[in-house]
Amino acid sequence: MLVAIVQGGLIRIINPRLGNNRSVYTGLLLYSLGLFLFSFATQGWMIFVFLIPYCLGGIAGPAIQAILAGHVPANEQGEMQGAMTSMMSLTSIIGPPIMNYLFFYCTRPNAVIHFPGAPFFLGGIFMLASALIAYTVLRKEKKAALA
Repeated sequence: MLVAIVQGGLIRIINPRLGNNRSVYTGLLLYSLGLFLFSFATQGWMIFVFLIPYCLGGIAGPAIQAILAGHVPANEQGEMQGAMTSMMSLTSIIGPPIMNYLFFYCTRPNAVIHFPGAPFFLGGIFMLASALIAYTVLRKEKKAALA
């Protein structure tokens, strides 16, 4: 439901106001916040509350696609979209085994640190790192365009 609200309506309002670059930063930071919050949830109801910032992070996807589409000639748009889909598929293959093992490692009886939320925390770190990378790359790009 929240994803539908964000993708079906809020993106049309938020992204034009923020612009693509700010939508990317804001969306990735909201994703990161949501993942960090998930990692510390101790009650089921908390997940529902923490879904709000996580789902609002959905504003990043269309902005990233728009930025990338602006760098590719019209006759190569399909290739670019295919490459993005391939990358998303690859992360969907690699991510679950890594996160499952991390969950196992942090919840086993002799775990050094008992932290069931570790996979979400690691996801938050990765998302935060992607926000920093996006900021660095887009800022350099903006400076180059102004020069």
